[in-house]
Amino acid sequence: MGEAGVVSAEGGGIVRNELSGQVTGAVVQAADVGVINIAAVPAAPVRVPRQVPAEPPGFVNRTLELSLLDRHLADGPAVAVVSGLKGVGTSAVGRRWAHRARERFSDGQLYVDLGALRHGGATGVSDVLAAFLRALGVHESWIPEELPERAAMFRSVTAGSRLLVLVDDAEHAAEVTPLCPASPGSAVVVTSHRQLRGLLAEGAVPVTIGPLDVEQGLRLLTGMLGEERVGGQRTHAVELVRLCGGLPIALRMAGAQLLRHPAWSVERLIRDLAEAGRRLDRAAAEGGVPEGGFVDAFFEAVYEGLPEIAARLYRLLGVLPGSAFSPGLAAAVLDDEPDQALDLLLDAHLVEEFAQDRYRMHDLVRLHAARRARSAEPPEARESALRRAAEWYLTGAAAADAAMGGRLRLADHRERLAGAGWSFASRGEALDWLDAERADLLAVLRAAAAREWDEVVWQLAEALWPLHHDRGYHADCAEANALGVEAALRLEAPAVEARMRNQAARARLMLGELDQARDQLVRARRAARASGDPRMEAVILESLGRAALVQAEPDTAAESFAAASAIHERAGNGRGVGMQQYHLGLAHLDAGRYGEAAAALGRALPLMVAAGDTLSQGRIHLELARAQRGLGHRADALRSARAAAEITRECRVPVKETRAWELLAELAEDRGDRVEAAECLRRALSICVASGNLPRAESLRARLAAVDQP
Repeated sequence: MGEAGVVSAEGGGIVRNELSGQVTGAVVQAADVGVINIAAVPAAPVRVPRQVPAEPPGFVNRTLELSLLDRHLADGPAVAVVSGLKGVGTSAVGRRWAHRARERFSDGQLYVDLGALRHGGATGVSDVLAAFLRALGVHESWIPEELPERAAMFRSVTAGSRLLVLVDDAEHAAEVTPLCPASPGSAVVVTSHRQLRGLLAEGAVPVTIGPLDVEQGLRLLTGMLGEERVGGQRTHAVELVRLCGGLPIALRMAGAQLLRHPAWSVERLIRDLAEAGRRLDRAAAEGGVPEGGFVDAFFEAVYEGLPEIAARLYRLLGVLPGSAFSPGLAAAVLDDEPDQALDLLLDAHLVEEFAQDRYRMHDLVRLHAARRARSAEPPEARESALRRAAEWYLTGAAAADAAMGGRLRLADHRERLAGAGWSFASRGEALDWLDAERADLLAVLRAAAAREWDEVVWQLAEALWPLHHDRGYHADCAEANALGVEAALRLEAPAVEARMRNQAARARLMLGELDQARDQLVRARRAARASGDPRMEAVILESLGRAALVQAEPDTAAESFAAASAIHERAGNGRGVGMQQYHLGLAHLDAGRYGEAAAALGRALPLMVAAGDTLSQGRIHLELARAQRGLGHRADALRSARAAAEITRECRVPVKETRAWELLAELAEDRGDRVEAAECLRRALSICVASGNLPRAESLRARLAAVDQP
């Protein structure tokens, strides 16, 4: 039985991201399909992404820096690097300019926070490109696997566009370069705490953000507190700006404190801050909370003014390994309703809401919260909070996975999900939730692995498979399942080991790491046999067959698929037999054995009809048409290709629908009908344009021009 997705060999290439779960719907067979109307497909709606987060509230000053960005980015393509110390407001400047310049970029604004995605010092730039392509309207099935191909498609799709790309919290030039459009009307703004000399050497312009000077700091406070309150205490307000180091984050927290206490003078706040600093010094001397300078003392003063429920939530949020959280996660960590506590943290500027029901702490605040957790929460309380977070994420991931439909799963989450309150209306909604939580899911999986919470680790890795596979996060998949393998070995659970190794191997296969994939699969098959679960051995055999197809070994692939088919047949699993016969047909096609391919695909088709798997029927019809054409059975090939076009259109799989129309064009050319061939190519072209594959569209235009020539 396939896990999720089918790798099929077409012209030596690999096409991915197809569903292998059960799909219900109308059954279309070749004999039932007549002439398909080749009417023009409506043009795709214009996709104008607006991904930049909301403007920072109460933004003031930085007039010079914004003007520099205006001037430097007036003529594209241009790249600006906005750099400065943590807490100085580089991200705020980038977001402010993006909103101010919104009308200049009629084709949209793309945004990525690399700091939120960064794992162990490396960021999946390839994954960022895939997300950008999706936002620009490219259908998932068209997105290439490899970084160079994704970067090339991004440049093609954005050629001639007026597009802004805002890259937050970059650490290395290599993270940014592939994200730069080449179109003259586009611009890239990068924020960083480094100068990124590699980008500057390539022509990027620097915009340095320093701390606010006294007058700028006073304007910020005046915007929060009013002219009368600040002007009447100017001497002390100047001292407050100095003590806060000109950092906007500290000044905003100072303003929030004074707003919460209308009777306080600025002098009173300064005295409190000084006392907090002395307490920190004493704690550092005694081995407690480490010394962190006056800004840290300021965080301490704000923290000490919180009611206990808010202070405890603050501390426990510092335990989390991820960078963002939702109210649901806050409730799990606190083990209580967080509404009042969360509102208090928002009012104190200790957290910010950066999207609907999505919150985060500034890096400097998170460091203070983590130190506070270590000093005020006993180890068992911190571990308990982290365990509740891990269980919350596992429940959410299991609910999202369940929304994907039927597939082989080793974990039984029925008891976990009963009454848990998780609900996803569709597969797409479930995938979107997993994608939004992706970085934090991996962070918590790592934390669980470090603590050897083995059941959580492997079950979370299994539940994340649809996200990793469907969205192409293969590096994440390889890491998550490697941790799952270690958990399975500690648990001495061979079936789980086989599952984890198989998923890791599939990721390695898609990353082009064929030797590592093969090694994992050999070990996985050994574990599957030890488990005594024939389903797992069939899964491994299928993956071995796919690996053989990638390595152009169709005979080896055919042996694996035939063995997997036999296991499913003994188990009475008709759909499993059908899937392996389909794969067997692909192997025979790769070897040029058209008769054997047609026979295998012919066996697969009625089994998929019986299973109600409409999409697989479409795939089978497409490959069957190829085999029939190879045999010279052109009438049969025509019926099969028409069926494939109709089914893949209904199932909204443009990569397969396009191929079906291309095949119909080839069949028309075989019989000398250039008019029909041109009509079929026009249909394929319209599908490519509608689904965002502009490079493929260009090649189809060239083919169409050749066919149209008299």
